[in-house]
Amino acid sequence: MSQAKADSVTWLETTFYGIGMLSGALFITVMNTYNNVFLVEVAQMSAQFATVVVFISRAWDVVCNLIAGKLISSTNTRFGRMKPWIFGSGVLLVPVYFLSWYVPPNLPDVVKMIYYLLLCSTFMFLQSVNNVAYRTQVMYMSDDETVRNRATLIRGIVELVAVVMGIALHGQVVAFYDTVPKKACRLANSTDNSTTHRHIDPEALEDIKNGYLISAAAICGISLLATLIVTFGVKERRDMERENEQNLNGNFLKTLKGVVTFRPNVYFLIYDVCLYSPTVIYSGGAAIYLQYSLDLRSQVPNILLITVVSTVVALPAVGLLVDKFGKKPVYIVMVALTIPFLIGCGLVPPRSMVIVLVIVIFMGALMAANSYIPWTMLSDIVDAYQLQTNQRLDTLFFSMYLLMCRLASVLGQAATTVALVIGGYVTGECSQPKSVDTSLRILMSGFPVAISLIGLGCLIKYPISEQIRKENKEALDEMTASLQEMKAPIASE
Repeated sequence: MSQAKADSVTWLETTFYGIGMLSGALFITVMNTYNNVFLVEVAQMSAQFATVVVFISRAWDVVCNLIAGKLISSTNTRFGRMKPWIFGSGVLLVPVYFLSWYVPPNLPDVVKMIYYLLLCSTFMFLQSVNNVAYRTQVMYMSDDETVRNRATLIRGIVELVAVVMGIALHGQVVAFYDTVPKKACRLANSTDNSTTHRHIDPEALEDIKNGYLISAAAICGISLLATLIVTFGVKERRDMERENEQNLNGNFLKTLKGVVTFRPNVYFLIYDVCLYSPTVIYSGGAAIYLQYSLDLRSQVPNILLITVVSTVVALPAVGLLVDKFGKKPVYIVMVALTIPFLIGCGLVPPRSMVIVLVIVIFMGALMAANSYIPWTMLSDIVDAYQLQTNQRLDTLFFSMYLLMCRLASVLGQAATTVALVIGGYVTGECSQPKSVDTSLRILMSGFPVAISLIGLGCLIKYPISEQIRKENKEALDEMTASLQEMKAPIASE
């Protein structure tokens, strides 16, 4: 009976499931990479108000992951448990995302702050619900591990495609409409007539705004199509909903405490925050850093695209290394190799395109470990927890992991705008004070190095070695075989 259900999940259905990743991944990739520079440069908001928007909306995102997990687990409709949330949040994300890139005319900074804070907070809630429901849906497609792994693999491939597509599409569209380098900046005498300041030309600013909106419209169209495909192209098994309901029965807070305090998960979550934060800082601060510290404004889209492409290209090699040497050893080595390049980020001279390319290619390749290895280690933790407690809480562990990723996002995204505030960023200026350069170099180098070293220490102490992982897998296989033997006589009756 189980095998028949597994066989009914076709390659087409798993492909439809993978395509659904386009929706959330496109939105969050562009938002994380360009939101900071949009708020301070295009929306012309002061760095202080931009910090409020980024920090509160990202902190709210952390809470949203807990709320999303509870809401979804309590849902039971004739359309399924995941589908209503995937479809509803996917459709609502379209107008919210589009308006997040719209600049209302002639509004004071305080009103702009409220406008973007409401939109970004709404976006984060919808994105969290969509992400948790979509990633968990693979558990409701089949109870066959082969089918789940196939769907997860396709999802991972599409996610990488979405990251490249988002950076390429948004970056190139905005670059096409970015006429600041062509029109240069308007010279305006200062009040004391002793110095001049270079302000962004108003016409050029309008061109950039149009570029952001055109890019947003294109991404919204692709994401909506992906949402419709995953909603109507993937079946959700109702019998598996009942099985997972049994796993969630009992005291939720007690179960949550058990998950949070599970020793392997403690180390995992700490090093995840420490090692994921530099990635968020890099993606969120790179555009501003390249523009104001390295004077490479016209090359920002190309450099960001090269970074994500190098990550995608390196992923198969990371997979082969993991198969050969194990997850933990490969992850430790790749994190250790990242640190010299993080140090190098803070030492690059302005307009040194060749040096920048060398660093971003290697950084992108090394960051592939963060995109792949933690997800595989998470399944090992779930297996270890099941052996210890006889409970398999995939949804809760996934939600907890996503929550910590969001916490890292809070730290990373807020750090960028805080660095601008500390450096004395001046809104509307083409060039910035030397202090902005100094604070951005610390942001892109000193801070990531410090937290990476903390994360590396926790990763070294992570207790599930390759030998323990194999022993746990063998024990689970024996447990599964025993359960199937017990069920066989009942099924034959």
